[in-house]
Amino acid sequence: MISKSKRKIPSILTCMDGTMITDSKSWLNKRRPEILELFQKEEYGRLPDMDEVEIRIRVADSRVSKNIMEGRTVRKTVEIEAVRRGRSFHFSFVVFIPANAQKPVKAFVTVCNRGIKDSDPARHFLSPFYPVETLISRGYACAAFRTQEISPDYQEGFTTGFSRLFPEYVENRPKDAWGAITVWAWAASRVMDYFEKDPMIDEKRVAVVGHSRGGKTALWCAAQDERFAMAVSSCAGNSGDALSRGKSGETIKDITERFPYWFCENYQKYKEKEEMLPFDQHMLLGLIAPRLLYTSAKTFDNWADPEGQFESCVMASPVYELFGLTGVGRTDQPLPEQPLHSGQIGHHLKTGSHDMDEYDWNCYMDYADQHL
Repeated sequence: MISKSKRKIPSILTCMDGTMITDSKSWLNKRRPEILELFQKEEYGRLPDMDEVEIRIRVADSRVSKNIMEGRTVRKTVEIEAVRRGRSFHFSFVVFIPANAQKPVKAFVTVCNRGIKDSDPARHFLSPFYPVETLISRGYACAAFRTQEISPDYQEGFTTGFSRLFPEYVENRPKDAWGAITVWAWAASRVMDYFEKDPMIDEKRVAVVGHSRGGKTALWCAAQDERFAMAVSSCAGNSGDALSRGKSGETIKDITERFPYWFCENYQKYKEKEEMLPFDQHMLLGLIAPRLLYTSAKTFDNWADPEGQFESCVMASPVYELFGLTGVGRTDQPLPEQPLHSGQIGHHLKTGSHDMDEYDWNCYMDYADQHL
């Protein structure tokens, strides 16, 4: 598939020294590390040295009860503790696993950027944003963690949550130091650490999923952590799956002025200067190749630029072709409610506004049923 963009975005297969990538080995050994470094340095930021950080994982509770989905699920509460130089930070999440599973099952890790009603472990609130009952009925395990427990979603100077482990960065913070999205992605990888230990979960078939800022996080997580077999983003938009150049809706200036703490300080220099970026967001999608990728958009979500979201999938497809795979499989955006599920990049456009709902989830599961 020949991919051309009217937005004058940089070529995903042209290295910084001008070398053209023509095979998967060169992509993996040269271009992919180069692009990963660009995103760490210029957009999301990099984690500090983690060598001194000890990760402790504990299952605090595991039960099957008629009060929990009529006994159809095993519910486990898992605690993650990170310890460094006498300081500690911990967060917890709940895992739901089909109780009648005869073998390890596929699973979703959800980056939840909302409140308890959209991630309720007791299932008192039946939210379409996180339809656990549907996931269990279709044979999937799932877990969700709340971003606020990892790093607060407001500007507080990187002193609490995960960041409290590194007090030396408060007064002396490099311009490429981590933003909140990088820390949230780190947390998703810690959930995967647990999944690798749970015999009821097939750790080779795990997807990370998120909506909006959670979608940005899911993409960045999978780009870095190749243990995830699939990444799913809903309405990730600017600085997620939508191209930055020539876009409509939210711009880098808009997002960095409202949410500067999501990114490293270096990202600020591209406000109203998108053409100066040494990359664009299609390269983030390309980092996930040859693994599975799924993005979704909404017709009324102009702030996220649905056209730019789909075009990013098109422009990432040449990387999949290096592996002999089909990317998104077409260059024209599909009509609403006509999902594209044939290639290694899945996509759908749904009538509606900025949200993730049960229609989206059923599409994600349909795609995972077919490919994962």
